[in-house]
Amino acid sequence: MDPPRVSRIAAEWLALFAAAAASGDAQRTTRLFLRTGWLRDILVFTWTHRSLCGRDAIFDYLANRLGQAGIADVRLDADHGVRPNYDPKRQIIEAALTFGTPLARGRGLVRLMQDGDGEWRAFTLFLTLDDLKGHEEKGPASGHYADRTKTWNEAHAEERARIEADPHVIIIGAGQSGLNVGARFRQMNIPALLIEKDDVGDVWRNRYPSLTLHTPNTHHAMLYTRFSATAPKFTPRDKVAAMLEQYAYNQDLVIWPRSTVLPTPSYDPHTRRWTVHVLRAGVPHTLHPFHLVLATGTLGAPCVPALPGAAFFRGVALHSSQFRGAAPFKGKHAVVVGACQSAADICQNLARRGAASVTMVQRSRTIVASSEYIGGWLEGLWPLGGDPLVGDFRLAGMPIGALKEVAVRDREDRVKQQKEMLEGLREAGLHVDEGRDGAGAIFEIYERFGGFWIDIGTADLIINRKIAVKHGTEPAHFTADGLGLAFTDGTQLRADLVVFATGYAPVKDGVRAVFGGDVAERVTPVWGVDERGESRRAYTPSGQPGLWWAIGDFMYSRYYSKSLVSIYLLLLLLLHVTRKDGS
Repeated sequence: MDPPRVSRIAAEWLALFAAAAASGDAQRTTRLFLRTGWLRDILVFTWTHRSLCGRDAIFDYLANRLGQAGIADVRLDADHGVRPNYDPKRQIIEAALTFGTPLARGRGLVRLMQDGDGEWRAFTLFLTLDDLKGHEEKGPASGHYADRTKTWNEAHAEERARIEADPHVIIIGAGQSGLNVGARFRQMNIPALLIEKDDVGDVWRNRYPSLTLHTPNTHHAMLYTRFSATAPKFTPRDKVAAMLEQYAYNQDLVIWPRSTVLPTPSYDPHTRRWTVHVLRAGVPHTLHPFHLVLATGTLGAPCVPALPGAAFFRGVALHSSQFRGAAPFKGKHAVVVGACQSAADICQNLARRGAASVTMVQRSRTIVASSEYIGGWLEGLWPLGGDPLVGDFRLAGMPIGALKEVAVRDREDRVKQQKEMLEGLREAGLHVDEGRDGAGAIFEIYERFGGFWIDIGTADLIINRKIAVKHGTEPAHFTADGLGLAFTDGTQLRADLVVFATGYAPVKDGVRAVFGGDVAERVTPVWGVDERGESRRAYTPSGQPGLWWAIGDFMYSRYYSKSLVSIYLLLLLLLHVTRKDGS
């Protein structure tokens, strides 16, 4: 389909949508969707994230909200990296839009498909608040301070002192999520202090040395940045750590490293402030922020099975998070319990660095996706050298449920493309499948944040029998002679090294330790897909006033930090109006 026709179809649909939205006619608006179409809303109709599937659900959602939202000035948007385009494989037209409301400016993304009657209707429509009017991001500083009477060091020292004296927001954790959120708050002139238990970058620096991110670098760029044209496509562990360190400096973030929040922060509903005690380099401090953001990770503490005989094991047993490289285990026998990403990476590292034997213990089933297949999908959204926020916007424009529909439809093609690898793994004893409903690895990220591995060479080592697979059994105990591991099926393996790539506990345990049981019950569980079709509690109200979760991968914090800051500003505006009314 030629570009002018694509643009014309998109513009015609947008004109119909604009007229229906301006009139507040939910029935008319709903008819613009496929019968099984999707609407995704971020802060346009409610103060949270919602995904709706089907005309009935969309109508019910819009019936009392569409008119109140005041959507106007709907326009085709070709200026922010998404031009109207046509996907011949899926027969979908994709187009971006802008619109306004009395309070804000918004953006959207529509994907159109032809209905049975030949009419172009919305498979998905995404609408998101972009900027509150009068509260736009401030953009870059000039580099001149106080009419050139102060240096940057002096100006930053003053800003740092102001924030440390009265932070409006405390962000707990200065990994990529905390740093992205902190940078977003700074752009909105909201005083934010980050608390990090180690040094910035240590969350990556302390992982296994062979670790390299399996996504193209545009996908894991930090907010407001891009990688250089000469940067590695896949970023090694230590470069990620250095990137975070440099980012904190370049964004002028105020961070207290080697600091911890002490039990138990308390929230005053009358002042809407927390009382938080922080131990900074051994010195206690008391702070009173309005909001706390938990950016401590999507997963909790490492899970290690308590196996009998561990005290008598003569080798090394540790969790995958403690693995520091294969060099000490050259010529040794290694057993890795688990068959997801960390297990695959560690097995590969051990096999290639000269371990005498490496056995992967697979307790159930695993999704394995080749880096070529996943890379093709990722680079379609985040091409090297591209603007990361364009890919973020396009992915955000696909409701999770709609993404699953597409993934299930693509199953046959996906398996066909990886047929040789998958059949070879099965012949070697690994049990592989395509996950829940056949949706593959991508959907597992939303459901479980695990359960798969992106393959960069482990599969070949398994197929060529350089890595052995032991399937369908569990470790039972260490052997009585201290030289190996025994399993529930009665077999044993010799082992000088046992790595438990056995996952992580729920984050609730960590929240309970700091905030107490009542708060932990209100703000967990996190992640997974909730009843609204969204990632549970991610960058949305947590259930506890003044407490928020910043979780997920690089894309999540880079993109959804915007909605978190927007909700914060909406709450401030509501508080201002309430105080003016005296209520």
